[in-house]
Amino acid sequence: FITPVPGGVGPMTIALLLKNTVKAFEIQNA
Repeated sequence: FITPVPGGVGPMTIALLLKNTVKAFEIQNA
């Protein structure tokens, strides 16, 4: 999920998106 951050997308949200993307990629190519 994307957390609402005042001023736009925060670095934590970006980090979570990258982490989830990598995790999904690893599971898909396990």
